[in-house]
Order: sequence, then C-alpha cells, then structure tokens
Amino acid sequence: MKTTTLQLLPTTTYGTPSGNYDGSSQDFSGDRQQAANYYGGFGGLQTVATFLNQFQGRIRIQATLDSDPVLDSQWFRVSDFDSTTAAVTTNFSVNITGNFTWIRASVQDFEAGTISKIMLSY
Repeated sequence: MKTTTLQLLPTTTYGTPSGNYDGSSQDFSGDRQQAANYYGGFGGLQTVATFLNQFQGRIRIQATLDSDPVLDSQWFRVSDFDSTTAAVTTNFSVNITGNFTWIRASVQDFEAGTISKIMLSY
C-alpha cells in the first residue's frame, strides 16, 4: 500500500517570516494540501503529526469538501490543539477520518516558540 506524506506547515518560528507567516501576525494558514479523498476511493483515514518547541498559541487542522476552496468560510475544523497559557514542547499525532478533498493547518493567537513542522499522511 502506498503512503502519501505532505507538509501542512513548514518550520515556523515566532517573529521570523516563513511560508505564509509574515513574522508579526498572530493568525495565518498553511497552504492547502490534497486530502486522502481528493481523487476519491482512497478512504477517509488521515494522520496529522505535529512537532512543537516552546509553542504558545492555537493550531487548527481544517478540511473542506469543496473542489476549489477560496474563502475561509469553506473550511471547517477537524482537530484542535490549544496552548495559550503556557509554552509547550511536544510531538503528537491525531487520526482524522473523513472524505475530505483538501486539508490545511491554521494557526491562531501565535505568541511564542517554533512549529517545527506539521505533516499529513494517508
């Protein structure tokens, strides 16, 4: 069985511009990636792995059923991680089930630390 691994968010350090993060905003989203059901028939199980170092903020994994989402209102949350009161260093994964076409990581209230990476596998 073939496994697909995609990057939802690259290394992002608070205060340093990287990817879609301008280095000063508290809220941003990573680029959308094709979810497990993009082509249909692959099933709906996806695993998101998150690697954090002294991170303080909120991470939302969002998905859509739309073929070409252009508005934030076309996305819905499928997983949440909140650490707004203290900086944390942790690595964890979460399984998400759903026949989504696209998936992305969204960060809110980014206050400190580094998101080493957020990866999607299916």
